[in-house]
Amino acid sequence: MKLHLGCGQVYLEGYVNIDYPLDKHTVQEKTVADEFHDLTKLRYKAKTIDEVRLHHVYEHFPRHIALALLASWQGWLKKGGKIHIEVPDFDESAKLVIDPSLPERDRKVALRHIFGSNEAPWATHYEGWSAERLREAMKLFGFKNIKIEQTAYLATRNVIVTANKAGLTEISTQKARELTKKYLRNFTLNESKFETSLLEIWLDEYDAQYKLTASKNK
Repeated sequence: MKLHLGCGQVYLEGYVNIDYPLDKHTVQEKTVADEFHDLTKLRYKAKTIDEVRLHHVYEHFPRHIALALLASWQGWLKKGGKIHIEVPDFDESAKLVIDPSLPERDRKVALRHIFGSNEAPWATHYEGWSAERLREAMKLFGFKNIKIEQTAYLATRNVIVTANKAGLTEISTQKARELTKKYLRNFTLNESKFETSLLEIWLDEYDAQYKLTASKNK
């Protein structure tokens, strides 16, 4: 089974195409989804999925929630299963925003590409992913054969990562949390009480999300 999460109006043959119902969308005029689900509540049994694929969806999740989802998907995947994620390339888009030689419209479109179209609560981008940060996230949860592709379309810049679940890579709930804590700590300013408390809030929300989407038989 291959999953196309947040399919929008793009139907991929050979995949289970999953999205919000049409009434949850704004400018989208039709739906091609096979199934309707909230991706933050979707669960599958461990080692039953061949591929998890998302195009311009992953950036819509806050950083710690995105990590909880990635840890969950890793558990769903079979040995050698594939992850395929495409997101706006924050670093390359930011270069366009600050380039005074570009037309104003291009610079503003690049800015929108970073932060989202904002016409609905879900139409906001929460994280600035890049080739480097996607690679780091994949390595964090034991993915191998990591490949990165950077693309351009008009005044937008994007990055695609594909990777495979290593044969013996099974990460326990505790280990996944430890890895996430290590990753998130680098987003805190220092070891002050305030920043430590902030980290714990992120981890509490990570725990809640992971509980919803981790493999059913974990």
